[in-house]
Amino acid sequence: MYTAAISPLPAGFLLDWEEIRTTLLRQGEPARVPFLEVALGPTHKRQVIGRPVRTLADDLAVSQRLGQPFVVISIGLHDSPAVLDAMATASGETPATSTDEAGWAHGKERRWAHGDKSVIQSEVDFEAFPWPDPDDFDYSILDEADRLLPANYRVILTVGKIFNLGWWLMGFDTFAYTLADNPELIERLYERIASIQAGVVERAITHPSVGMVWHADDMAYGSGPMVSPRFLRRAILPTYKRLNQMCKQQGLLTGFHSDGNVDVLIDDLIDAGFDSFNPIEPLAMDIRALKQRVAGRLAIIGNVDLSYTLTRGTPAEVETEVRELIRDLGPGRGYGLASANSVLEYVPWENFVAMHSAWLTHSEYPINM
Repeated sequence: MYTAAISPLPAGFLLDWEEIRTTLLRQGEPARVPFLEVALGPTHKRQVIGRPVRTLADDLAVSQRLGQPFVVISIGLHDSPAVLDAMATASGETPATSTDEAGWAHGKERRWAHGDKSVIQSEVDFEAFPWPDPDDFDYSILDEADRLLPANYRVILTVGKIFNLGWWLMGFDTFAYTLADNPELIERLYERIASIQAGVVERAITHPSVGMVWHADDMAYGSGPMVSPRFLRRAILPTYKRLNQMCKQQGLLTGFHSDGNVDVLIDDLIDAGFDSFNPIEPLAMDIRALKQRVAGRLAIIGNVDLSYTLTRGTPAEVETEVRELIRDLGPGRGYGLASANSVLEYVPWENFVAMHSAWLTHSEYPINM
């Protein structure tokens, strides 16, 4: 089934977290535009190293093979059984081999929120929900990372979901009605979510292996924010500013991920203290215009198109798009290559190989194309 192979890293290739810091802090040009694919699915990880990824050591082997000086670990309310059990489950869309490729951090089932079904619809439901304490989460994977990772590698810790968790637990339709009819309940809901996720960050960032906290929190459709920007500025972004201040006190990088068009919120994300923004979907945002707008203030990551190029295009089309992104965005500082969301099983393996190979071919500074 798979014929293409990941290109070997060139002799003398530098695998160093400091290259990531240089890029995301906009401090100059590193040796290469970094390959910052944070969301690589288990099917592709297995192909990279020739075996299922079941342990942190396996995940490290994937990173070393790809030239990424980090592993990704997710801890928090978004991964808790209390939340996952409240969401619908559909395992039918996962690949037939998913049992063997379930991965060490996540199970094989996909879960998502209903529109009109929810576990929290009232004050009574809010009080009855089994809210975990930050101390209830298992941080032992970070202890293992502290022991296992080479000195020049770090953990990218994914937390976030402050906004998402609210409507996950309520269902988006219920959430929207409640936002209008009972804003006090929405306020209490987000205070509780924020306190739990902040507690997770506070505990996790004491680990020396953690180099970056990555907050994924989809806030927008392709046309713009899912709710009023005024609400996000009042109820969500102050929490992120507080979490980022905690990270900065530890010298850690910060990143934010949201699908859709968040042009109207870019300056708010910068004010909240984020170092970088991802994934910048081509159908929703113009990455070249965005780079000009945020130059020196925010690093940008992503934009390799999933609507066509990576999913339905040819390897040659992938190579062309990667080359043009590096050509246009790499010079100067502040760009990391990645997909415009994630690389899961619906991305043909040959296209992922083409993406990685084009990165190796074109990413070295100085960029002259």
